[in-house]
Amino acid sequence: MTIINDTGKDVYLRLIEAGFTPITAQYITAQAAHETANFTSQVFRENNNIFGYKYVGQWRAKGEKNGHADYKSIEESIQDYSYYYRMAGYPKVFFSLTDFVTSLKRNKYFEASLTEYLNGVKHFYNLYFGG
Repeated sequence: MTIINDTGKDVYLRLIEAGFTPITAQYITAQAAHETANFTSQVFRENNNIFGYKYVGQWRAKGEKNGHADYKSIEESIQDYSYYYRMAGYPKVFFSLTDFVTSLKRNKYFEASLTEYLNGVKHFYNLYFGG
């Protein structure tokens, strides 16, 4: 496994600590990189929001800023995602990245087309984990 930046590595390790399996943590890290333009977006930098959540009363968010949920830390953003993941009933393990993204689409996690979102997540998965 090759993690190309410290933020991605931190996110991956925090996902493992939150109870995700290593492969699922890889998929979610790639998703987070896609959502945040490789952890460079304004929403990531100013809101500690690694999943692009809009603010609709997220569990751990301290409020809204820049039209998105605002968190005290990356860890709290991950806690929110973990809560969402459990409540949505996602499985512990997916058979493939395509299955993971397809499941997100089925649960209306993102508005983009399946192909567009999948290609974005695949790009970062390949970049980070040598897919």
